[in-house]
Amino acid sequence: MMQYKKDKYRIEVELPGDFNLNAVRLISEQMGDRKELRIDLSKAHFVNSKAIIFMHKLMFGEKQVMVKLKDPPKIFFELLQTLGLHTVWNLDEIVEP
Repeated sequence: MMQYKKDKYRIEVELPGDFNLNAVRLISEQMGDRKELRIDLSKAHFVNSKAIIFMHKLMFGEKQVMVKLKDPPKIFFELLQTLGLHTVWNLDEIVEP
C-alpha cells in the first residue's frame, strides 16, 4: 500500500513497488492543489510511460508542480532518454540520491 504524508502545499509519497498507472491514479487522488510532489522510488524496479507522462504534465502544465524523485531505478533514465525528455527535464533538480 502506498504511504503518503501531505500538508497544504506538498505531498510526499513512498511507493511500495513500481511507478505505474495504478500509482499514478492513487497519487492523482491525493494531489489536490498542492505545488510540490516528492516520490520515494527506492522500492521501484520500473517506471512506465504513464508515470513519465503524469510527471511531465505536472511539471509543465498550467498549474506547475515541483516534482522530486528519490532513488529512481535505472530504467527511469533510459525511458527519459528514449522519449527525448532527458534534455527537457532538469534532472539535477528533480532527482535526489
